[in-house]
Amino acid sequence: MRKSVRKHGRVITTKTVTESFTMCEMFERFMWFKQSEDLAPRTIEEYGIHFKWLLDYLEQDLSREQMTLEVFLDWVDFMLNEKGIQPTTVNIRVRTMRAFLRWCYMENLIDNPIHERFKPIKTAEDTIEALTVSEIKTLLNAFDEAIFVGFRDKVMVMVLLDSMVRFSELLEIKRSNVDFKAGVIKLEAIEYKNKEGT
Repeated sequence: MRKSVRKHGRVITTKTVTESFTMCEMFERFMWFKQSEDLAPRTIEEYGIHFKWLLDYLEQDLSREQMTLEVFLDWVDFMLNEKGIQPTTVNIRVRTMRAFLRWCYMENLIDNPIHERFKPIKTAEDTIEALTVSEIKTLLNAFDEAIFVGFRDKVMVMVLLDSMVRFSELLEIKRSNVDFKAGVIKLEAIEYKNKEGT
């Protein structure tokens, strides 16, 4: 429902909540919206998985009024301190649910902008360094190319190093994705997170 208000001679239209959905009902609508954005199936699946983890923690659906900042902060505390989940993994779940909460607020399904204060937690800076040329040579020389498994594993490592493809994406590559004549591996955009071929 849209409500029109006259202010300084102008008519301003504001949105008001016309229906009260539960959190699960809101999430169903959110997922429909995300699917309409043509996201990768894996991304859509992760939204569902992260929401299920939240429901497992809550053990119930929530009304619009019950969806408070405290509920989501308590969930983060539970994951970190009771389940012992790594902060980087917790942040992945936080970002997913934050996107959901932002959408709920923008669609006027909840009253408060919970997402503005429900943010990823601070983590230590990533100190992982790239392999040196010498280390790469040592790694590649460790494979026994005389046997199939050794040759296969070496090829996989070379593809990973050359393309920076995710390991999970490498395992999904099909024969039809490889053009031996052109020396190209093409990933189907719809199947991968960045939605772009490689």
